[in-house]
Amino acid sequence: MNRSFCLFALVIISLVLQSCKDEEPTPVPGKSSATITFDARWEGTPFQIQQVYLDDFGNRIRCDKFMNYFSFIKLVAEDGSEVLVKDFVLADYTGDNSYTAEVPSGKYTALKFGIGVDRDYNKDQDPAQYPSSSPLSVAGSQGMFWVWNTGYIFAKFEGKADTTGTAGVELLSPIAIHAGDDFSYRTFTSQPFNVTIDGANHVFAVHINVDRIFSPDQGNVVNIAQDAITHGGTNPDLTNNFMDNYLAAISLEP
Repeated sequence: MNRSFCLFALVIISLVLQSCKDEEPTPVPGKSSATITFDARWEGTPFQIQQVYLDDFGNRIRCDKFMNYFSFIKLVAEDGSEVLVKDFVLADYTGDNSYTAEVPSGKYTALKFGIGVDRDYNKDQDPAQYPSSSPLSVAGSQGMFWVWNTGYIFAKFEGKADTTGTAGVELLSPIAIHAGDDFSYRTFTSQPFNVTIDGANHVFAVHINVDRIFSPDQGNVVNIAQDAITHGGTNPDLTNNFMDNYLAAISLEP
């Protein structure tokens, strides 16, 4: 092999190696995920079960139980497609309500979900058909199912109240708001946002501002001094007003 050929070969090899060195490596996409959290607040601070609050009507309220269903929690991608994070959730505001799912990397512009149980899964259903891990099962529903009404209770707010607003007076008036039936199902879609999820977890915090449910500023009167008992269709006006105010009381930190 002559010297000229060897020099030529070395030059070619050097150029190939340099080309490989300069070429950008193909990125390996990481796993992306989204966590949706639901919490309850009163005037911006964490809502405490069995704590006494003063509402905008002057009623002193103590909540002993606050639970509700969410259906088909979805993130809306930049191209308009929707990514399901969770099908059904039963939020109990005595503890943590956080749900995480793997999602495609990309840009997201909105969060949407139903409040209650979607009509295709609500009426004439047997909770025994679901595994116990499901929030729609006998165990998972935690009493949020009407056997007599063959449907789920979408939201439950129970407690006691003093409608005089006098500090120290015993709370004797019962509160039992059990909202259900298909007519009370509501859907939430957030204001547009611009969030990029790429190779990490992103948390979306959903706040239920309970003080706004019991406020005349929401447009519907939910004054427990006037009306504090409903079991779905037994008091549709209170059921509708409560669910409308609940929807208006949702805020999101994307």
